[in-house]
Amino acid sequence: MADPRLERQLRYYFSDKNLWKDEWLVNQLGAEATDYISADIIAGFNRVQQITNDLDLVVSSLQRIEELEVSEVNGKVQVRRRYPLPPKPQVEMDAPCNDTVADEQELQVASTPVPDELGNLASADEFFLTGFRKVPKTGVIYVMDEASKAGYSASTAQVWANLGQGSPETTRAKNWPTNVRKRLTELVEKGKLTSELGPFHIKSLEVNEENLHYGSVNGDWALRRAVAGFYNEVYRKGKSSLYSAENVAIVGGGRLALTRLCCAMDNVNLGHFLPDYTAYAELLSQFKTINSIPIPLDPKNNFRITLQDLRREIVGRGLSVLLLSNPCNPTGQLVEGEELKNWVRIARETQCSIVLDEIYSRYIYTQRMSPTDATWRTVSAAQFVEDVNADPIIILDGLTKCWRMPGLRICWIVGPKSLIDSVGAAGSFLDGGPSLPTQRSCVPLVNPKDVIEQTIMLQVLFSHKRDFLLRRLQDMGIVVEQPPQGTFYCWCDISNLPAPLNKCWGFFRELLREKVIITPGVFFDVNPGSRRKFNSYDSFIRLSYGPSFKEVQRGLDGMQRVIERHRMKRIEEDSASTRSFGM
Repeated sequence: MADPRLERQLRYYFSDKNLWKDEWLVNQLGAEATDYISADIIAGFNRVQQITNDLDLVVSSLQRIEELEVSEVNGKVQVRRRYPLPPKPQVEMDAPCNDTVADEQELQVASTPVPDELGNLASADEFFLTGFRKVPKTGVIYVMDEASKAGYSASTAQVWANLGQGSPETTRAKNWPTNVRKRLTELVEKGKLTSELGPFHIKSLEVNEENLHYGSVNGDWALRRAVAGFYNEVYRKGKSSLYSAENVAIVGGGRLALTRLCCAMDNVNLGHFLPDYTAYAELLSQFKTINSIPIPLDPKNNFRITLQDLRREIVGRGLSVLLLSNPCNPTGQLVEGEELKNWVRIARETQCSIVLDEIYSRYIYTQRMSPTDATWRTVSAAQFVEDVNADPIIILDGLTKCWRMPGLRICWIVGPKSLIDSVGAAGSFLDGGPSLPTQRSCVPLVNPKDVIEQTIMLQVLFSHKRDFLLRRLQDMGIVVEQPPQGTFYCWCDISNLPAPLNKCWGFFRELLREKVIITPGVFFDVNPGSRRKFNSYDSFIRLSYGPSFKEVQRGLDGMQRVIERHRMKRIEEDSASTRSFGM
């Protein structure tokens, strides 16, 4: 069955106009653009994947294009242009014609495996108010919207497996897996825990005449004091410089914390790593005073950077700010101990402000590799700050992940007093401050003793799910070069899977049919303004083991069924090709 939209897209890829711009595709097709390229590669282009992941449909569409020649070589379908690419005109018209505009908006300039600005381009029949644009969605929001189109909803969620969204399970300990509950009982017997059920729960929020008025833009003083006390007790015992309430701003979620910080920044070169949290991309592109500079991390080095290279990047690129998640979302890699201490020292010596998104600071698994008998570990740069009002270290954390209470929308910024004053001023016109009843109900949640008990329980539960996930992925042939040291994500290399599962969009689409949600790796190429035209993560996916054990298990079972079907299909195709060749 013909698909005019697909055919038009494929025709555009091989057109003179696109090839004059698309260096990557020309490199594949040769100097005259008449060499063969595999139809599998064309089918893996992101724009094609958004239309279909049916390879047979792509091949039949290519065969209908007169300018192309389609052949089968050694059982593989290949395609090429019939005519050489002419020289690019030296003079181009200043005003683009209507066709040019349509091509730019609907067909995508680059045909290489590059992530589109998904949701950024309006179709001809979409209506927008004058003066407004269609705002791109962050990766996870786009993924969930696509899942909704495929049938995912609150009423159907129990038959789906949402391994895409970064949401921790909010279930009570009594509903955790049997092996986990047995381990908690052992820890109670050893005196490490007071109860298998956990130290705290919020059953209700008190709303009264005392908390219905406007609160402080930077948050209620009682919660700010409690957060400062938590950091001093856990990370700064015995130190002369301690945090106070004036070093803390309470905000309505992590993204709002980042928004306030960006709004308070001067004209800066801001460095950020690749890959990293998807929301950084669109956020950074909105602030014209921020010149964002990507720092790619080498997968051969487990997506890590050496201290020497860190200093070189800061000094050589003139960075005033460095932004990163630690532990890293999506790779799960962790900077801790002496290495983190040296990061803080380099920030101090170079006067480069380091913004550490520590929202996963208690999802830490490296204590099991430690020679000590520690039953828990938490990581924060706050441990290595010398002067809380002078060292350029800014920390973000909150109740969203580590307390497993994302619905409360309570997070915080910890840093020098002057910085907190600035983000408060930004908050005065951005958001006005968080909910006062919610803040006052959350004060008991940051009691250090209770937080430590909750951390022990958290790490028992998520270590169990992490280990199960890694074993299942290995059995499926999905590569995880470096198991996560933190977070509840697994950064998976799917390049060894059969097509179209070896590309993140193909895998994503196939899994939606199986009621499994994942996040394509291309979303973690933090690319503000889409300035770069090539993406390195189209063969990666991020899996979340934040949901309950049963949901993680259901999702992995679905993944295995999809992979086995495609492997069987490949075997059958190879067998048919062999018989055909023998005849």
